[in-house]
Amino acid sequence: MTWRKFSDRWQGWIVILYGVELLDELIYGLQGAVLPFLRDDLALTYTEVGLLFTIPGLLGIASEPVIGLLGDTRHRRALVGGGIAATAVGLGLVGIGQTFWMILLAFSILYVASGAYVNLAQATLIDRDPKRAEQTMARWTLVGSLSVMIAPLIVTVLFYLGYGWRGLYLALAGVAGGYTALLLRHRFATHAGADKRAAPRELLSALITALKNRELVRWIILTELSDLMLDKLLEVTGLYFHDVVGVDLGAASGAVATLTIAGVIGNALLVPALEKVDGLRVLRASAIGVLILFGAWLLAPSVWLKYGLIALIGFATAGWFAILRGRTYAILPGQSGVIVSITALGNVSSVFVPLIVGRVADACGLQTAMWLLALGPLALILGLPKGEKIA
Repeated sequence: MTWRKFSDRWQGWIVILYGVELLDELIYGLQGAVLPFLRDDLALTYTEVGLLFTIPGLLGIASEPVIGLLGDTRHRRALVGGGIAATAVGLGLVGIGQTFWMILLAFSILYVASGAYVNLAQATLIDRDPKRAEQTMARWTLVGSLSVMIAPLIVTVLFYLGYGWRGLYLALAGVAGGYTALLLRHRFATHAGADKRAAPRELLSALITALKNRELVRWIILTELSDLMLDKLLEVTGLYFHDVVGVDLGAASGAVATLTIAGVIGNALLVPALEKVDGLRVLRASAIGVLILFGAWLLAPSVWLKYGLIALIGFATAGWFAILRGRTYAILPGQSGVIVSITALGNVSSVFVPLIVGRVADACGLQTAMWLLALGPLALILGLPKGEKIA
């Protein structure tokens, strides 16, 4: 095999790995778009709809630490292949499911499977070149944000053409099945423990050692707190515009779209920017700017000014997850599976954020509760290392 052919084949494999995030976010976007149809067809209550996300989410969080640790052994290929195959099964079950319990089972399979094939595909990309973890994560995040943006559009077009939601899930099940064959062609051997057996004592020791790494814990905590201004803000933006600002449901959806599109633009510009600018500087400067913008957004008297400010916030926060997760991976090069495990443990805190915000909103109003999200940029301002390089 010539060097050119080898290079082309390697680049093709990288595209396949990035395609994992594209597929995963398409599935995520499909869930939100078809939820009203699924609820009506199965006559689900609001409580049952909530359980469809809460129970699978908790199962996913519980399984990811084990998956991550096993991912640092020779079993990574089996975990990725099994995860994408299970995803195909889960999608198929949603497509044919006729009861709440069947859909709950299917969603549970999807959440646990995502922790295997998505997280370990991301980790494999990082292991290729640990020194460029931030740039890799920037591309990964861009692919995901593009997929989240286009998924509802694809669903809308297909619904307009007469396709039902069950057919969409069955079609994606077929895509996932095809992707299983593509992923299983690779050895997944770029990580340091690619030849190791799964020795429980050694895996547990690696996890405990990593938990004692203060620098690692710092980046994980900062990543979780930054999410207050990322996913958590996205989740309540529509509600805020409708309940507090007073716009109708269509205009509230437009605010969510504005935030999402601005984030895509920011992610697209971040990819080339990280080739020239240190990610730590980007985080520090944007955190200060976002804290000011967020306060101005909450206090702005004009509806149109609020739309403009939410767009600026989405643009400015676009690189946060990519840079923070890249810095996290850089702490333990070659041990990306351990990073997956510990970040999963950190995700437990995010489960309670909506509940806390909701309780404060019930007691003091949503306008007041929104100020809690300012802890995201504030944490970055106070918690980022002072030097330009990680310790």
